Amino acid sequence: MPSIVTQHLLPDAPFASYGEYLAATGENAVQRARAMGADEVVAELQRAKLRGRGGAGFSTGVKWSSIRAHPCPIRDVVCNAAEGEPGTFKDRFLLRKNPYATLEGMIIAADVIGARKLYVAVKASFEEELARLRAAADEIARLGLLGERQIELVEGPEEYLLGEEKALLEVIEGGDPLPREAHYPPYERGLFATATSPNPALVNNAQTFAHVPGIVRWGSSSFTAIGTEDTPGTILFTVSGDVRRPGVYELPAGITLRRLFEEVAGGPRAGRRLEAAIVGVSSAVIEESRFDTPADFASLELAGASLGSAGFVVFDDGQSMPRVAQALARFLYVESCNQCSACKHGLRTSSNALDELFDPALATPDDLESALYGARSAPQGNRCYLPVQGSIVVPSLLAKYAAQFEAQIADPGASPAPFLVPKMVDFDERTRVFRYDLAQPRKRPDWTYEEPGPSPRMPRVKVPSPGAPTPGPVSMRLAPDVREKLAALAERRGEDAERLANEALREWLAREV
Repeated sequence: MPSIVTQHLLPDAPFASYGEYLAATGENAVQRARAMGADEVVAELQRAKLRGRGGAGFSTGVKWSSIRAHPCPIRDVVCNAAEGEPGTFKDRFLLRKNPYATLEGMIIAADVIGARKLYVAVKASFEEELARLRAAADEIARLGLLGERQIELVEGPEEYLLGEEKALLEVIEGGDPLPREAHYPPYERGLFATATSPNPALVNNAQTFAHVPGIVRWGSSSFTAIGTEDTPGTILFTVSGDVRRPGVYELPAGITLRRLFEEVAGGPRAGRRLEAAIVGVSSAVIEESRFDTPADFASLELAGASLGSAGFVVFDDGQSMPRVAQALARFLYVESCNQCSACKHGLRTSSNALDELFDPALATPDDLESALYGARSAPQGNRCYLPVQGSIVVPSLLAKYAAQFEAQIADPGASPAPFLVPKMVDFDERTRVFRYDLAQPRKRPDWTYEEPGPSPRMPRVKVPSPGAPTPGPVSMRLAPDVREKLAALAERRGEDAERLANEALREWLAREV
């Protein structure tokens, strides 16, 4: 029988049934929570100081309490299992091994807030996780733990923004993963809301829900005995990149990054040394000099980074950090939904400038300033956190690895291997190998995909000024009226302004030359 330690989530082997789960963990947490009563459950969560494990680290007890007190009686519980943060595989690993803890946590939440329905939102591509969830949900329903309620599995698209909670609600309602306005958080406008009924939704991450049954069974003191004062409990860490033993590890919060990378994940390959790490695409780069930082929310924030979803991508001294910046900037530009034009335009500017670093015909010293400007200008009136991520991670890499960027500008013909964004699609626990999404580099900014093979996109060309003695690279500046009309046309058509400009110039040149 798989074993599980008190207040830990991951068994040695996947639980085959709910009965096996209960045999390993003890008392039925749903029934115990009902005996405790909603007020005591919320109080116990607050005493446990459980913080959300989806990235923001918000107090779970406070969130549940605020929705419980909301004047609208129509409420829903939503589990965000649409894991898409690069470098992160913890929720999928959890659901493969132990879906019962997450579902129990959701049922307890539904009882506490008086929810009408429960939803689990995942990507349609998560076939193994969906199968586990369906079987577990059916089993729990047959045992009568749901009462009159239902658990609905919602299969969403592949887009990164599916994991943004407001966009997640849009998908549950049958729409695209487009974040709502910032003043419509789920606890203010939930599912299928009307002018007179906002229907607040309690949205938590899969791992967050999974911690709840243990706190109910064994009490808050058992939970706070593990981890740190700021971040009690265990964390599911994903560690990938240039380490010997990549994987998903459940460990007490507060383990130092150095121990996590060097001891748990095996350290660097022979002849290399670890240089840096990033947490998904949402945090400043963490240099090796900061590896003694404890892995909890407060400590990493004080170090100028964040814990995020605890997906650490580790780099050794052989990695080109300009290539890393290029790949991350493009990922964020491509995944931006274009509802907030400053986000799409700023990240495009940053991404294009970083592309030019590797093209001798286009590279100029201005590219670094353009990359910085584009990233920093992206968050303006934004509906979600994506542009803020770009404004953090790109300037961080540019500042901390300035020498590498200057060297690349000085020799743009140097072509280190491109960095593949670690958007994870599978993990083989036996071989400790993560498989990445190889289609991501072919994804266009309009969320369509190029056909496999050489890119059909035309190279960008800087046009020489009239009368220039040599065809040196010179940027063109568009007149304000032309720029505004071009931007308006691109937005109306849902196309890239640069592509439209190239097509128009190509047609004109065909007539004139």
